[in-house]
Amino acid sequence: MTTYATAPLLTDGPPAVPPRHAGGPPVIPARRRRRTGILSAAAALVVAVAATAAAMITLTTPMTPAQHTVQVVPPNPVTYNSAEIQAAKDTACSAWDKAARSTAIASKASAAALSQSWRSPESAAALATEKRVGMAAVAYLRTQIGAATPADVSSSLKEWMAAHIDQMHALNTRDWTEADQIQKRGNDLVDAVIAVCGLG
Repeated sequence: MTTYATAPLLTDGPPAVPPRHAGGPPVIPARRRRRTGILSAAAALVVAVAATAAAMITLTTPMTPAQHTVQVVPPNPVTYNSAEIQAAKDTACSAWDKAARSTAIASKASAAALSQSWRSPESAAALATEKRVGMAAVAYLRTQIGAATPADVSSSLKEWMAAHIDQMHALNTRDWTEADQIQKRGNDLVDAVIAVCGLG
């Protein structure tokens, strides 16, 4: 039996030689570019739109106030026994007695000097002394009123201090009429303090 050689198929042979330009190197066919750039831009746009939508939802959603998880319990009021209250009363009343006596002496000396001439150096010095003594007396008395001091005692002492400060202001402005009226108010408060302190 005679066998005949068959011609090889085109797909079975080696790759075809790239065509040449006349006198030039072989020309390699250009590959098609993938559309990755377009897909990346589209994906970035979708992510940006989603982020914007999430931000808008966050901004328009009302905030829920935080719930307090710690309960603050105020401390119990401090109580004092009768001995502590009496000791605080004695301390405050004794301090007021010293303050009242020192301010009364300085006030009398100032009034005597002013009655002679309120323009003289002596009256100016006496008035300055009265102011210094008054400020020192009020500052000292404030430190002697403690938390255990009875309310009626502390309120009377604070009213006396307020009247004394008002009187010093009137003396600074040389408003003698106002100073006299405040002094009368202070004298009435002296009787009230003597009563609550039991100094009479």
